[in-house]
Amino acid sequence: MKRLFIQLGIIVIVFAATDWFIGRYFDSKIVKTNCGYYKKVKDYFMTDKKYDIIIYGNSRALHQYVPAVFAEQLNKNAFNAGMEAAGIYYYNVLIKHSLRNHQTRLMIIDINNRELESSLVGDKTNAERFLVPFFNIIPESKESLQLTLSDQICYTSNLYRYNTKFYNIFRNNNMRCRDIDCNGYEPLYGRGKRNARLYYSNTEPVDNERVALINSIIAECKANNVKLIFVFSPKQFDDRKTESRAILNAIFEKNNIPVFDFTNHSSFRDKNLFYDDAHLNHKGAVLYSKLLTQKIKEQELTAHKQL
Repeated sequence: MKRLFIQLGIIVIVFAATDWFIGRYFDSKIVKTNCGYYKKVKDYFMTDKKYDIIIYGNSRALHQYVPAVFAEQLNKNAFNAGMEAAGIYYYNVLIKHSLRNHQTRLMIIDINNRELESSLVGDKTNAERFLVPFFNIIPESKESLQLTLSDQICYTSNLYRYNTKFYNIFRNNNMRCRDIDCNGYEPLYGRGKRNARLYYSNTEPVDNERVALINSIIAECKANNVKLIFVFSPKQFDDRKTESRAILNAIFEKNNIPVFDFTNHSSFRDKNLFYDDAHLNHKGAVLYSKLLTQKIKEQELTAHKQL
């Protein structure tokens, strides 16, 4: 029996040492990532730059807001923090970090009409996928996700935290990146062959946790005297008649939040401005960014005023 306990002890020690080494090694690598979405997350968390405007959202933010246009039209430097397949759980973490560490004047959230629905799109699992490598480096990123107790326990293991990510991180540390630095913006060109995913699915029940997150973001921005606007960007279909959109409208009205609705804007009738039914291509994104910055300018939303 004594021998068995010794063997088990050795196994535990070897596992703990391996887990510690994996964590130290990949934590040192993630901050040197040259390419891909981990580079973007790393740049956001660790940059010394101060941005006047930061744009948040999923792929529709990533591909449709051109920081160069914001700089040209508003004379303000902007960063596009949009992320493919991300959602409110993800950008809530980024916003909390920015409120603690940056001096952002205006935050723009590209929000979907169906943002509050229970869905695999933009859920907490997607947020974890982008953020778990940074849990040790940016501890508040884990706290902001409000993980379940079981997830908190699992993520104390570095092997679990980096599971399925080893190759991706190693590769992106040892290759020349072709990414062009457009302050986070990634253009889409021309017209895609098909939609990126199914956009016409049936509506789902509203997720109360998502409602709470929207209210929390609004409250924290107000408390930190940071201006916040929500934007419904252009689509080739109209999905506004949903419970989610009705609740969003009520929240924005209650909190007196500026909202711009481009869902079926007349300037975007031309299909050649779209990459697919829900994403503008670069030509459309430039036009859209110009129209949005004009509205921001008209309402003096970048002026330095006390909220």
